[in-house]
Amino acid sequence: MTGAGGETINQGMPVDGEQPAAARREPERRGLPRPAWAEAIETRIAAAVPVHPNVVSAGKLLVVAPLVLALKQAATLPSHPYVVTGLFLAFALLDYLDGAVARHRGQETTFGRFFDRATDYPILLAVAYFCLDVLPAALLAAKLALDLLLLVLYVVGRGSTENRVRTAMSYSTLLALLVVSQGWAPQVVTPGLVVGLLYVNVTFSSLVALYNLRVLRKRFLADALSAANALCGVFSMVFAARGRVDISLLFLLLGAAFDGFDGAAARKFGSTRWGVYSDDIADAINYGIAPGAALVFALGGVEGWVLGAAFTVFTLGRLVYFTLSKAASDPDYFAGTPSTVGALVVLCSLILFGRRPVLVGLMVGIACVQMVSFDTHYRHLGRALAAHRRVIYGLPILIVLLLTGRFFWSPLVPAGIILAVSLAYGFLPTAAHFLAFVRKTPGHGPPSTPRT
Repeated sequence: MTGAGGETINQGMPVDGEQPAAARREPERRGLPRPAWAEAIETRIAAAVPVHPNVVSAGKLLVVAPLVLALKQAATLPSHPYVVTGLFLAFALLDYLDGAVARHRGQETTFGRFFDRATDYPILLAVAYFCLDVLPAALLAAKLALDLLLLVLYVVGRGSTENRVRTAMSYSTLLALLVVSQGWAPQVVTPGLVVGLLYVNVTFSSLVALYNLRVLRKRFLADALSAANALCGVFSMVFAARGRVDISLLFLLLGAAFDGFDGAAARKFGSTRWGVYSDDIADAINYGIAPGAALVFALGGVEGWVLGAAFTVFTLGRLVYFTLSKAASDPDYFAGTPSTVGALVVLCSLILFGRRPVLVGLMVGIACVQMVSFDTHYRHLGRALAAHRRVIYGLPILIVLLLTGRFFWSPLVPAGIILAVSLAYGFLPTAAHFLAFVRKTPGHGPPSTPRT
């Protein structure tokens, strides 16, 4: 399963006796090498830490205790948000340092990795306990049980602790649990949003656990990731029905990430004969049906139904055409804009112009026309990024900008940025063709013969 930067979940994971025990304990290769300047900075930081990485890991426990006591439910220490946030950032910093020190000093050991993950568990357990009043207990228990299971599997030699995708999900979920337990930003981080994140986290962790247990074989990984994409589409519809189109957009983007992972997994590990169909079904749910449903819920009336039905039909038609013509197409280019871009245009338009159905209709029309403009070829962004992997380092900056705009201003800021980028991507080939045509018009070609 290829994650951000080509990281794979099968690293260090034995399948059918493929890897000996010694090989499973070797440090995993990173699919996306760090820039030289980042390596240099991390090396200096690691050299400046005077203690063993296991001591740094133990230091996290010294931070967890006051962090838990500072939560409003404990009310033992001052429970000001700045105090809790500062302690959490200190915990995150120590969590980064123990890995950096171990890597650059060659002190990575099985026990060290286990101890690093084990010291993460208490804060998750405490925050989950304080969320019992607002979140489903069964879902929280599933999250805790899966994290513990993956740690045990690593100890017995089945699996690795190095998985950037799951680590990113776990940290995002932990932060969301902390925020919702303290009642911060209730208009942004709602219990419903955290429930959705928990479901996605549990789904992905379940896939990793099944793979480590040798229940899920390599060829099933792509289908499992397609199912995760479809699940994101379902949550997108749920939040659209509740009037939270901004959360629907978040799950669409998350589903798009799973969509990229399933394609990479299929290319690397192969897939079942149903792989193409499961991918198309997931795409239809997340990129076609979910945005169409959002149009119906947001606009209502005849306008919502007409626009929602039209967009869904155009998207499904585009997916069918793509499936039927895939064998003869260039894998590095799309014929017409991808359905992902069309879905982004629709949801961002609803956030920006939800009270102006005419503008929403215009954007839906543009998205539909671009998706079925099969004579226009668009660069496959996923493969373009894979060919120029260092560009991926700019993605965190973009994500920070989007989140900053969302938290400090309104959902209009990230929606506007995403819409502008999507429209630029959609119109770029057309603009390039127009400029090429202009260059060939009279004045650039041979002069006409004058009449006598």
